[in-house]
Amino acid sequence: MYRVTQVLSVGPFASLERAPALLAAGVTHVLNVSDAAGVVPRDAGFREVAWVPVDDFARIPTHTTVELLDTLHRMAADPGSHVYVHCLAGQHRSPTALWLYLVALGVPPDDARDWIETASPVANPGHRRLVGPGHVLLAQKHGLANFFPHPRPEIVVPFRAADPG
Repeated sequence: MYRVTQVLSVGPFASLERAPALLAAGVTHVLNVSDAAGVVPRDAGFREVAWVPVDDFARIPTHTTVELLDTLHRMAADPGSHVYVHCLAGQHRSPTALWLYLVALGVPPDDARDWIETASPVANPGHRRLVGPGHVLLAQKHGLANFFPHPRPEIVVPFRAADPG
């Protein structure tokens, strides 16, 4: 799991074996954006588990982009939530979904990309196979129309682990 902000994390498939570690890290909500149904049930201790299927080899359709944004917003706006967004490997789909949401919250696309890539060295947010310039504009317009004021401003602050020294 790679923590991008205090509220949002990204990574590989949330398997039954990974569920205890996710719960121990404080994850409360799980969003699966792979093309395969998840295996982590809500009764494993999460407040919400959702699936918005995304094809790894095609542009994300407009309706799916809106569904991703709205689902992430609902989860992230829940008081005290920590949302884990995953796909199969945590390289393209989940970083791109998280990137689109940060862009919808007003984070400049390059900054959002930097935050995610800093947290997750394997991530490739905004992969050109999945999104184009129209996705950025859609995210910005949808976020502006639906997500402000955000009830949790800490969501748009990059997470920095405490200095071990």
